[in-house]
Amino acid sequence: MKSITTFLMAVCMMVAVGCDESALDQEADAIRDATQQQAEDIRDSSQSTAETIRDQSQQQAENVRNQAENAPDAMEDAAEERADMIEDRGETKADQKENLGEQKADALEEAGEQKADRLEEIEVE
Repeated sequence: MKSITTFLMAVCMMVAVGCDESALDQEADAIRDATQQQAEDIRDSSQSTAETIRDQSQQQAENVRNQAENAPDAMEDAAEERADMIEDRGETKADQKENLGEQKADALEEAGEQKADRLEEIEVE
């Protein structure tokens, strides 16, 4: 829905600015704007998911630590190691989610840019 709204806003802005550009140039700009907005949405979503993963793993680690709070030292040390592993695993998973989102967003932007460039290369007689 955001991409449709962004596209419509871009079209309206182009009409308001004037007709200095060809229709294909305007369409190319609209494509760029729409794909940039979609890419931004992908990045925001992957970062939000990554933060949720981090928060959940920290909470799980904290629960492990709390359960071993009054345990003998050896059990408390083992619980601390387990909690650290949970946090590390969560951080790795969150980083992977962010990287994947960034790659998807970059690919989308690149595809949009190529499509827009192809439109601009078309000569209108």
